[in-house]
Amino acid sequence: MEPNPQGWLWSQQLGLYLGVDQENLRFFTPEGELVATPEEVAQQEKKRSDRLAAKLRELDIDPKTI
Repeated sequence: MEPNPQGWLWSQQLGLYLGVDQENLRFFTPEGELVATPEEVAQQEKKRSDRLAAKLRELDIDPKTI
């Protein structure tokens, strides 16, 4: 197997590259985008949820009632 210019290895079975990012083994899309871990996705969703709840409160809507 030959690494690409970034040093990543292509996994035919996964359809993703395997590479190192900040000393961690990570997956990358064929376009070179970092694939988020489940923990990162959960953090992103929590932030999004918190922002939406704050916006509802700004509009005098209790997010717990909808």
